[in-house]
Amino acid sequence: MRRLPQLFIVVCLLGATFAFAQERYILPAQVRAVRGLAAEQGFTEETLDVEVRAIWGMALEQLTRTQGADLIRRFQSANPPKPSPPRRTTAAAQAQTPAPARVRFQDALAFAGPEPILAQNLVVGMSKRFHLLDGNIIKGTILRIEEDICQIETIDGILRVPSKVILEELASITKRDGTHYVGPVLRETPEEIILRSDYGDVVVSKRDIKEMDRYHGGKLSPWTEEKKTFYSGEAMLTDIFMDPTAFPLAANTFYISGLSLGYGFTERFMVRTSFGNDFQGDLNVHPILRFYHRQTGTREVAAATGVRMFNHHDMASVYSKYAQFIKDPTQNDSSVADLGVPLGEAVDLSKKKFYWEWYLVLSSRRSLPSGRGKVGWHVGLKTNSLALSKPTMKENYKWDAKKFIFPYRAWAAFDYDLSKKLKLMAEMWADNGHMFRTIDKAWKDYASDDTPFILDSTTGDYRPVDFDFGFLYAMSESFRIGIHFQEPYLIFYWEFYEL
Repeated sequence: MRRLPQLFIVVCLLGATFAFAQERYILPAQVRAVRGLAAEQGFTEETLDVEVRAIWGMALEQLTRTQGADLIRRFQSANPPKPSPPRRTTAAAQAQTPAPARVRFQDALAFAGPEPILAQNLVVGMSKRFHLLDGNIIKGTILRIEEDICQIETIDGILRVPSKVILEELASITKRDGTHYVGPVLRETPEEIILRSDYGDVVVSKRDIKEMDRYHGGKLSPWTEEKKTFYSGEAMLTDIFMDPTAFPLAANTFYISGLSLGYGFTERFMVRTSFGNDFQGDLNVHPILRFYHRQTGTREVAAATGVRMFNHHDMASVYSKYAQFIKDPTQNDSSVADLGVPLGEAVDLSKKKFYWEWYLVLSSRRSLPSGRGKVGWHVGLKTNSLALSKPTMKENYKWDAKKFIFPYRAWAAFDYDLSKKLKLMAEMWADNGHMFRTIDKAWKDYASDDTPFILDSTTGDYRPVDFDFGFLYAMSESFRIGIHFQEPYLIFYWEFYEL
């Protein structure tokens, strides 16, 4: 007996659902009745569509059953609707009034009938994927249009496609800054998409797109499916391992990694800080300015400069990198690194100082010939405050000024999209202060000593020329994780957009 109330509720819900479904969709018999009554009053299918949209704002096939019944009553009344008379215009006015160039986007959104919308915006030079009436999809460029036949150049040859079988492609795009565009798609590359609007052609960079829906012949292709055709890798690199690129964070983007955090103020300017040093009282700031940028077609070139400034820096981590230039004259000018002498015995470490690093970097990236992903290269040069201020030496030790002209690090880096989510990175450098440490020593330096989240060990093997390579994987749109074979070995960071 207890099951009867539950069964009654289920039956009621099913009945309500069925009633709602019946209420939601107009019956085919009602559609036929409306078209027949409208034809008796002189309506064509086009004028009937205009009349229905003027009353309810949607196509006939989108009306509910109740709205369909109301429409039938209107046509059966004593004063049925009549088609609007055609507008009379002079020959001069007709010459100045262009014919409709395309199907309006709002009409495509409302389209729900069985007939697909055919392309009305075919022009020579249009380059994209063409969806055809029979289900074929062709990727190519229109070379010419003659007698309603489009000659489309594809990688498989030149195809002759009748314009009447090409479906209209319309897009609704929302950019990250809130800008919204709707219109037919004229051209598409791996980097951008060009729409035709009532106010002119619009070029939208794909990296700026937040959401996009497309309609092929009136049929919706959701954004979740469209993202599969975006071939550029998701991870846009601001660094290759520990060295920066000339591509800063996007505007209004915040990131946090295992060593630092940063914020992109504009497309040209961002700021970072090493939070581990901040927690130790060594406040630091790292502004980066992209002062040159040029993008043409599939290629992008940029140049940037940056400086890292520390207000209370422990110079032991800096001096140890150049221990091979600290000599002991009593030991045949052998370096303290070779002798194993503690750094504090040779250099005054009692004071923490203001310390800076400055660098210049040039970067380039371009689309691969296949269109799937990008390849980039980066070259840079870095120096630091030891170029102007040498360490204070203790008695019986000296700084080898003949071999140490100035501190430098010159690097050349490379990145390549293996897939949409996986990126290969490689780098080679010449650095007169580079020290190699194994992964266990690097982890101990990062997590187990008295300065957590800071890589400042004074031990390691001096390697003035070295190289590294590794991989970066985009776990999601905002989270990256990577691995390589030099310090710090592991890479991970989060990006947060539109803060």
